[in-house]
Amino acid sequence: MNALNIKLPRISLPLAVAIFAVLIVAALSAVVATPDLVEVSDTTDLEVSVPTEFGSWRMVPTGAVQVQLSTGEGTNMDQPYDQTVMRTYMNKNTGEYVQLALAWGRRQRQEVKVHRPDLCYVAQGYKIESIVPTTFDRLGATSSPVVGKRMFARTSRNGEAVAYWIRIGELYSEDALDTRLYILGEGIQGRIPDGILVRASRPVRDGEEASSTYPELEAFLTELTAAVPEEVRRYLIR
Repeated sequence: MNALNIKLPRISLPLAVAIFAVLIVAALSAVVATPDLVEVSDTTDLEVSVPTEFGSWRMVPTGAVQVQLSTGEGTNMDQPYDQTVMRTYMNKNTGEYVQLALAWGRRQRQEVKVHRPDLCYVAQGYKIESIVPTTFDRLGATSSPVVGKRMFARTSRNGEAVAYWIRIGELYSEDALDTRLYILGEGIQGRIPDGILVRASRPVRDGEEASSTYPELEAFLTELTAAVPEEVRRYLIR
C-alpha cells in the first residue's frame, strides 16, 4: 500500500518564531488570568465578641423561635455560613423585645452565598406582604451607604417586622446580577469576599404596626454597631 502523499505547508522561520511567541504570550496570559484566590484569614468569634448588654438593651432567654437562616435547600456543603448568632434582647426602659440574627460566611461564591431573608421566610411558611429598600445612614460605614430592606412577612397566625442588610465584601445589594458581577470581579482580582446578614425582627399584628416598628429595629442595629468592638464592626459594615 502506498503511503499517503501529504504535503505540509512550508512556514518561513520568521513566521514560525512569531507563532511560537504568540503561543507563549497566550500561555502566560492564562496563568495571569487565573490568580491564587485570597480569602479572609483572620476571624473573630462573634458569639463571644458581640456584647450581651449595651445601652438599654440586654440579652434575655426566651422560648421564641426565630426564622432560620437557611432556605432549607441543598446539602450542608452548600450552606454559606461559618458563624451565626441568634439572640433576643430586651429594652430595660420600654420592655420591648428585638430578635437579632447574624450570619457570616468566609467565602461568598456564585452559587453559595448569604441567603436573602425573603427566601428564608417564604421557605418557612411566611408570605411576604411588603419589602422596600431602606438606608441605614447612621452606622458610619466608610466604603458606601449601608442599604438594606424593611420587610413585613406573615403567616395565618402571626406577622413579623424585619429590618436587615446584606454585605458581601464592600457591596450592599440584593440585586442578583450586581452581586454575581461583584463576586466575579473580586475573583478576577484574586479575592474571595466574605459576607454577612445582619437582621433584626419583632413579631407584629399587622402592616401598620410593622411600619411603626421599623425605626425601632433600625435604631437597635445602629446602637449595636456602635457598641461592638472594632474587630467586630468590620464584620457588620465596611
